[in-house]
Amino acid sequence: MIDALQIAEVQFHGIPNQERIAIYVHKFCEIGEYCMMLSMPTADGIPVPVKDHMLWFGTGYVNTGDWIFVYTGAGATTIMPGQAAAGSVIQPRIISLHWGKDHTIFQNRALNPVLVKIGAVRGLPPPMPAYQGNPGNKPQGLLFS
Repeated sequence: MIDALQIAEVQFHGIPNQERIAIYVHKFCEIGEYCMMLSMPTADGIPVPVKDHMLWFGTGYVNTGDWIFVYTGAGATTIMPGQAAAGSVIQPRIISLHWGKDHTIFQNRALNPVLVKIGAVRGLPPPMPAYQGNPGNKPQGLLFS
């Protein structure tokens, strides 16, 4: 169960450069442990991931009370101070991230964003250095192949 972040709503469905997903931060956390995927519900209402639609948030920490807005279009990440909450020493922030899609996503209201917490990742070891150019133009005297 994910209790640190909560998708509040999708806003401005289908409107270019405005369509976004609003996420509220309930607990301090490292957002590098999370990603977002698109899902389509089955007939039983179970969300099934849509192929090739995942966004990793990147590294960084968020505080209780912060808002993350994920815009579906392209743009630069920004962090702005939000309104101070009464009795809090930490001022919430508004963090704007961008998915980088070249089109809107949520004009199809059946699509839904889902949060995924990454438990562990394992991949192949990095490859040995090798010449990456055209084999016909391979420089002479390389120490590696």
